[in-house]
Amino acid sequence: MTTRPPILCLLAAASALLAGCAAPRATLLPAPPAEIAREAPRPHPPSPPPGPDPWKAYGEAVARTRELLRKGEAGKAVPLWDALAGTRYAADAVFNQGVLLQLSGDMEGASSLYRRAMAPPLLSEAAAANLLGIELLRGDREALRRFVDNEALPIAALPGNRLPEFSANLFAALIDLSRTEEAKAAYRSMVERGVATPALLWNRAVLAYLEGSPADARRFASAVPHSVTALWPVAASRVAWERDGTKVPSLDARSAADPRLLLLSRNLSADDAWKRGDAPSARDLLLPAASANRPQGEYLANLGAVFAEEGRWGEARRTLERAVAAAPRLPEGWLNLGMFREMYLGDGPGALECYDRYLTLGGSRKDEVSRWAEGLIRSSSPR
Repeated sequence: MTTRPPILCLLAAASALLAGCAAPRATLLPAPPAEIAREAPRPHPPSPPPGPDPWKAYGEAVARTRELLRKGEAGKAVPLWDALAGTRYAADAVFNQGVLLQLSGDMEGASSLYRRAMAPPLLSEAAAANLLGIELLRGDREALRRFVDNEALPIAALPGNRLPEFSANLFAALIDLSRTEEAKAAYRSMVERGVATPALLWNRAVLAYLEGSPADARRFASAVPHSVTALWPVAASRVAWERDGTKVPSLDARSAADPRLLLLSRNLSADDAWKRGDAPSARDLLLPAASANRPQGEYLANLGAVFAEEGRWGEARRTLERAVAAAPRLPEGWLNLGMFREMYLGDGPGALECYDRYLTLGGSRKDEVSRWAEGLIRSSSPR
């Protein structure tokens, strides 16, 4: 039998990462005074109401916050917004406090404030958008699924248009949850409404890649603005699509502190080790990713291939079966499981089932796999 080397999946950067990275250019910073004036023009009542002027307090909070942000002292600006509680700007104030905590690295505190801002009576959609971004970045798919189903989708179903950032983050979350039909429907809706965010085309490229269409992925990615292509996850994923892990840019200190970016970097390094014939190094690099809470199918498919190469067949079978369960629309997962069943288990019908799924999903090696499937059919037919 001709040797068929299993393929390691060079993981495309999760769209979730982009939702988090792109947001600071949209909803993640308090609006500058000119934008505040457009969004909430100052009323001119015949006689000013008694007490402090909330508009003046808002302007002062914005000016002082921008000064502290320039100094890198976001956390010190949080109390500046307390004076706006109970005013017409209360929703903006709580949202901005959440942003400031997020910029300070306090994700739990930011999440708590975003939940407060998105709940009645404040009903801040911007807070819902950023909370969705945080849930994406945490990498807990079960928690993300609950948030999407119980909170994000009901918001999306409300009358009227949604904020572009909210729509884009929901699109990214549906991709991350492998709910591709819902993701495509959300994308069509955004296009029809003229919604545009810096990361939208990139997330569409990720969806195309995960559907087994690298050519479409490259086409969408070619139109992504530089503000997005310069981000490490995007640069790394575009390298991954070319299957050359040696060109992956190095993580800077901030990116290395992000667990998901670190896992992506390790996955790409594992592919490089695999190509050099160093299966133990590839395995050691992949194990943390595959052991995470609800790991992505790409990591499992890769680790299963490495286990098979090392002769750890029981672990290989279990890991490859977990891969297709975690990511049923990942072509390479079915390909690796099919090759394992055919070459290591002698399970022709089981391998044929996997090859058929791979072909249905439009895997890039479809001509080669079609020949394998035809050979299996001929070998199992009565003489």
